[in-house]
Amino acid sequence: MTFKSCLGALGLVWGGWSVAAETAPLRLSEEAYQRNHRQYLLLCANCHGADRNGGLGGSLVPGNWRRGETAEEILKSIKIGYPEAGMPGFGALLPDAEVRELVAYLQEAPRRPMAETARKTAGASTRDLSAAGETFVLEDVATGLETPWGIAWLPDGRMLVTERPGRLRILGTDGRMSAPVAGTPAVFAKGQGGLMDVAVHPNHAQNGWIYLSYSQPRPGGGGEAGFTAIVRGKIVDGRWVEQQMIFEVPAALHSGSGRHYGSRLVFDGAGFLFFGIGDRGADGTAQNLAHPAGKIHRLHDDGRMPADNPFAGRAEVWPSVWAYGVRNPHGLVRDGVTGRLWETEHGPRGGDEFNWIEAGKNYGWAAVSRGKNYNYMPVKWATSRPDVNEPLLDWTPSIGASGLAFYNAAAFPAWRGSFLAGGLVGERVDQIVVSADGSARRETILKDRGRVRDVRVGPDGFVYLALNDRRDEKAGRIVRLRPAAAQK
Repeated sequence: MTFKSCLGALGLVWGGWSVAAETAPLRLSEEAYQRNHRQYLLLCANCHGADRNGGLGGSLVPGNWRRGETAEEILKSIKIGYPEAGMPGFGALLPDAEVRELVAYLQEAPRRPMAETARKTAGASTRDLSAAGETFVLEDVATGLETPWGIAWLPDGRMLVTERPGRLRILGTDGRMSAPVAGTPAVFAKGQGGLMDVAVHPNHAQNGWIYLSYSQPRPGGGGEAGFTAIVRGKIVDGRWVEQQMIFEVPAALHSGSGRHYGSRLVFDGAGFLFFGIGDRGADGTAQNLAHPAGKIHRLHDDGRMPADNPFAGRAEVWPSVWAYGVRNPHGLVRDGVTGRLWETEHGPRGGDEFNWIEAGKNYGWAAVSRGKNYNYMPVKWATSRPDVNEPLLDWTPSIGASGLAFYNAAAFPAWRGSFLAGGLVGERVDQIVVSADGSARRETILKDRGRVRDVRVGPDGFVYLALNDRRDEKAGRIVRLRPAAAQK
């Protein structure tokens, strides 16, 4: 059955609109092309990049389309969408004539000069950079990585790096990158899923434990499904050994969706492990206390359930829940001054949040948000509610909040006591200063160097970033911000 006959069978011939006629070749005038370029920036660039080279929604460069690039296939993507993959349909928002023009724009754009501002080259800078009272140099630490996701340090100064397709590597103090550690868990590498964060136990020198968060694959729905899981193990002679499961959920809760896994790992220094799990793309999970998705969790570092978690004793609540109502927490950190737990998370279109995470509190999603629907249809949520903790800061438009560090080292004295928040779609790092009265302000300190997946403070006090190249997933890198006056 052809796509057109499928449309007829499904009753998807909108308002007498003929697919065959409306997907015939259409040439746009320069005025129409620029109008549709602006429409693209408004509706599509958040996921596909301003230059169509990709992001969460993938590349729209010819040959890289996930759902096909014929006029009919593009039409289907725009009108109906693929909700299970996070792609909304715009059929209720855009008149048919505008959809036809947008299809033509997407087909013509690769053959026209780029209308967007040129993006800076990712990686090392050739000059000193200044922001928020500090001057620094951006320099490469490791290159040629495929979607680097998390970084951490062993006590001897070696760096651990995860790559989302499922590889864990060790960067030596001599700058040499190891082959992938053998025997790490298999991952459900779909969409945002894969091998995610890595963390080193505070007493690693004595016990050797290393923790990984990943999308655990399980059979389901006629294919593969996944959910966030956490394991710990040790690295011996380049192999992952003595693995222990810290957190997993029953197979019935696994989903084929590739969306919203979380998941950062944070130790509190008192024997507890905190981590976040996204709502998995299902709006009802974050407010459902019986479901582990859309929550911040707390366990003993060996996986035991704490007896003093905020909902302990309530059979209807998932026992590891520490806080709830989060959409997709990609940044989680405990500050070294107050001991508080802080989080950044993805909103929908805008409404990314910076939150102080308190035990038992509700952070709103999907009942409360300052964001908009991806397809700009009216939202079904409120912007505030008395029983919901408000974010200290929110970003609109979205920066794709990802990676959060608390800076309290000596290398950048002007940044001490502040947070450094990364952004994927925003390709930036923002400094956040929280005042004594609870208000917060932000300043962008780095921009246009790549999708910032992780932000960490190294043992040397320098700031390290995991950068994902949205044009080429195999061109990811680790860079660092080094004070300009410091020796290389």
